[in-house]
Amino acid sequence: MRVTDLTKQNNVVRNIQTAEAKIQSLQGDISSGKRIVKISDDPIGATQAMDFRTRIEFMNTLQRNIRDDFVWMDRTEALLADVGDKLRRTKNLILSQANATGDDASRRVTATEIKAIADSMVQAGNSKIGKLFIFSGSKTFTQSLRKMPDTQQAVVRFEAEASEKNGEQAPTRDPALEAMEQGMETELARFEGHSGNSYIMRVTKPGAFGRAHVQISDDGGKTWSRDKTLISTMEMVNEDGKASDKVMLHFNLPERAADEPDMEFPEGMEFIFRPNPSVTYQGNQDQRLVRTGEGVLLPLNVTAEEIFFHKEGDPDTVNIFDLLETLKRGLEENDQGILEERLGDIDMAFEQVLEVRANTGAVRKEMEDRLDRLGDRELSKIKQLSDIEDLNMAEAVVDMNLADARNRAALDTSARLLQPSLLNFLR
Repeated sequence: MRVTDLTKQNNVVRNIQTAEAKIQSLQGDISSGKRIVKISDDPIGATQAMDFRTRIEFMNTLQRNIRDDFVWMDRTEALLADVGDKLRRTKNLILSQANATGDDASRRVTATEIKAIADSMVQAGNSKIGKLFIFSGSKTFTQSLRKMPDTQQAVVRFEAEASEKNGEQAPTRDPALEAMEQGMETELARFEGHSGNSYIMRVTKPGAFGRAHVQISDDGGKTWSRDKTLISTMEMVNEDGKASDKVMLHFNLPERAADEPDMEFPEGMEFIFRPNPSVTYQGNQDQRLVRTGEGVLLPLNVTAEEIFFHKEGDPDTVNIFDLLETLKRGLEENDQGILEERLGDIDMAFEQVLEVRANTGAVRKEMEDRLDRLGDRELSKIKQLSDIEDLNMAEAVVDMNLADARNRAALDTSARLLQPSLLNFLR
């Protein structure tokens, strides 16, 4: 069969280009270190590699988030430890004063230190990282704790008098009382002091100061004290009820002319105290959650309410700020009995903080374990990705040498095949 020179030339050029293309491909693989440079190199392997890269990036993000959240956890742990130390100091102070060796002077000095401890706990509860409050739940831009003023105007409420209940015409009230509206605050009376109790003082016998009789409730009207004579300053206490929080009701009646009768308080008139603890919580109960895996969330924060306040229905928790206020008042009044009674509450408060601290430590440990597991999984995925797309360098070098030998052989045989003739020179 006759083969033309043009056919031979085309075949030679094609064979040389194929050999050089192989060398170029191997050179690109060796220089990049990758077996898969473009999807067409291995479509299935390229798809698997993209999936592994997505998973590795997700694990990297989780690890960065966990490491960033360690700052939050470490600060929380340090603050809880500080609160625990302050409670220990409080117990030592009260133990030193709850015996016969304590006197009025030393207890007043100790009361000053207890007040400083309470103030420092409020500061700890309002701690921030950057602009975020640590113990406010999800309301991280809201201050966690607020110190409340110790005075409030009394809310006045009128109940039907006995004459009205019997269908008789009610007696004319004092003009100062006529101006008051049902359920509104009045400037004629104000409460002073902090308490979580719902105090009510009710007039049971009408009259002026010194003649009118009143009863006092410390539970919102469920139980009442015995009758007491109404005076211008009343201590809100039911002797048969809860311990006194030293909440005082002061009257500020307008001055009257000498010929005017004294102000009469009608039967059924009530003066209402709204619960006013020394410190209130302004955050919420929502948790800040940290993602440590697919569908795995851990609570990152604790709230000031968990740390410092009594939990409804849990007898083993106390309001730490109310406790410190009671201790301060007992020291100022030189009342050894109060100090002895509240020693157990100090231990309870310490256990309350310790429980929160233990929960925080458990979450911290879980985050560390998750971080270690994520690191191990990341290394495993990186190895699998390397098996798919990384080049076997030794094998590639052998293939490169072989391709180079083939290229040289193609060039050598092409030179022999395409021998020049006289006609080629004449052209």
